[in-house]
Amino acid sequence: MKENILLLLQDQWEHHRSRTVGLLLGALFGICVLIFGFWHIVFVILCAAIGMYIGLRAERVGGWAELIDTSVLSRLFRRMS
Repeated sequence: MKENILLLLQDQWEHHRSRTVGLLLGALFGICVLIFGFWHIVFVILCAAIGMYIGLRAERVGGWAELIDTSVLSRLFRRMS
């Protein structure tokens, strides 16, 4: 019985990886909503997405120092001084 379940899980992972990851992410989201509440989870996902966007921008420009040098705030502060 245990071997059959392991073979089924292995087959799902090898042949339907995207579907399996989607299932696991959906289940994780559902459990988190039940435990913490919908809006709390939406807030965490939004913060993670913003962090990912900022990290991707830092990678594109060559690092955090360059990102800060090219940011809107640094340009604004240079104009003010």
